[in-house]
Amino acid sequence: MTPRGQESNESADDAVWQDLVARLEQTPSAPETGVGTAPGGNVDAEVSDQDRVRALFENQPRLAPNGPRDYTPQEPDDDEDEGYHPPDPPALGTGEPLLVLAWFGAVGGPITLLLLAMFWRAAPLTLMLSVLAIFLASVTFLILRLPKTRDHGDNGAEV
Repeated sequence: MTPRGQESNESADDAVWQDLVARLEQTPSAPETGVGTAPGGNVDAEVSDQDRVRALFENQPRLAPNGPRDYTPQEPDDDEDEGYHPPDPPALGTGEPLLVLAWFGAVGGPITLLLLAMFWRAAPLTLMLSVLAIFLASVTFLILRLPKTRDHGDNGAEV
């Protein structure tokens, strides 16, 4: 492998790194009582592990990054409520009955044939042919309802 050439942003990274090292060297690395001294001022006493851990966490910067629980939503203005309100959607049962029936035939036909083949193997041929005819009639009706012409100026987006 060939050694990697110095990228254009490595000099900026080095400057940032040197600045970080300089700031860390300026921060105190021991508690106010000193590393080798106990809280009572006795130099010979051992510093407990708890005091060492506390000293590590007390010397950290106080600016913590914001987390998801620190989010406070803005108060909504009363003026925003006067904007656009979409109309209520129509009720589910207000469609064209023939169109709904065609969709039931197009979706239900194959499902019915599958269930007949799985659970009622001795089903009469007339029942199977009638389900097949309902399916074909429903699909034909849905295909004939498709638009005949295409509007080339329309990109399909609708508000």
